[in-house]
Amino acid sequence: MMIFSRHRQPELISIHIPKTAGTSFRNILKSVYGDREVVRFDISMRGVVRLNEKPYAEKQLPSAKVIHGHFSYEALKGRYGLPEGCPVITWLRDPVQRVASNYYYLESRLVDILQEEKHDLHILEKMQRTLPEFARAEINRNRMAKFLNGIDLRDLTFIGIQEQFETDLPLLAAKLKWPKVPEVLYHNVTSEKEVRQIPYDVAEEIRALNAEDVKLFEEAMVLRNLSY
Repeated sequence: MMIFSRHRQPELISIHIPKTAGTSFRNILKSVYGDREVVRFDISMRGVVRLNEKPYAEKQLPSAKVIHGHFSYEALKGRYGLPEGCPVITWLRDPVQRVASNYYYLESRLVDILQEEKHDLHILEKMQRTLPEFARAEINRNRMAKFLNGIDLRDLTFIGIQEQFETDLPLLAAKLKWPKVPEVLYHNVTSEKEVRQIPYDVAEEIRALNAEDVKLFEEAMVLRNLSY
């Protein structure tokens, strides 16, 4: 059982935007800081807080070196405050690819959960959304911008690009003064071949639906070219 001291402040905040190599990156963080010093911390859009996938009701952040998980900057800072000067990092991804990857990941999860062949069900066939229908739902639009609401890109210590994960990792290691560049142990890619084969009209619609994310991604690429 993991036990945390109540008085230690995190040394690093890692915002994991869905489908931006978060599982791979969490494993890398553990290899650098130690398994017990990296916690998964999630704040859902409804405000439900979980620590390592269990309900969390404390009034302060858990005492670990690294806080990594699905939470918006605004939600984390508003609920708990942040230590002054604590580095905040994140990874971004091409918005169209990110939305499509999220869709195919959730689709695969449904298949696993329902096990329709085993139970002779046809729920997915009857109820499943298409990729454009998924993308049109407000909850699935501009998620990168929503996660980073409240912080200027210039105030982030590091912005990684998922498509350049292995080449960006040494840049991050240098930025945070890690003793060495960690080995990429596992890189989770959801149906990448399927994700990239998006019809042009669908890709353009997703791009239009995620105009804030497109702008954010373009700004991030400019900042990266200036910084690294």
